[in-house]
Amino acid sequence: MTKFGTIKELVTVRQAAEHYGLNITHSNMCRCPFHSDHTPSMKIYDKNYHCFGCGAHGDVIDLTAHFFGTSQLEAAKRLNEDFCLRLDMDKPVSNKEIQMIRRRKQEAEDYAEWERNAWLTLLEYYKLLCQWRDEYAPSSDTDIPDERFIESLKNRDYIEYLCSIFISGSKDERTALREEVKHIERRMYEYRRSLITL
Repeated sequence: MTKFGTIKELVTVRQAAEHYGLNITHSNMCRCPFHSDHTPSMKIYDKNYHCFGCGAHGDVIDLTAHFFGTSQLEAAKRLNEDFCLRLDMDKPVSNKEIQMIRRRKQEAEDYAEWERNAWLTLLEYYKLLCQWRDEYAPSSDTDIPDERFIESLKNRDYIEYLCSIFISGSKDERTALREEVKHIERRMYEYRRSLITL
């Protein structure tokens, strides 16, 4: 496989378009950067793009070359650098190199998926704790507090702290929360099961 083919396999047109600042709608359309486009007329696919306004069409290397006004080789080098592919552009691609790049790409995708799910779990639990704080608060000092109210008192500030790490912490700090997130996922699972059995 050539360097160009490797880059096209590892970087989608959408990834490059978003990386270089194009705003893509839910229907995979964006304003074409190659002509004066007032409404989105460029369709973004994984392997190529097509503008229904000016007719611009191509793959990820074409998009990058056209976007920056460079040659295909310079565009390939830029993609190699911007997406940390670490390809030696002066040597043929080895199978070992391709496997290593695919593994790194898969690891990055797996981490991104974990981070997305972890954030949603923390946010869902935090909202639930806020709801419990209001909904199950004792109406008088003599009332026995509901367990959910007590859980909210114990955990809400801590979950808020974990959310702040996800918002402003480093990747290492977020990764260090894996066990905490697993614990919260188990708690949310128990809560959902309790709703089913009611």
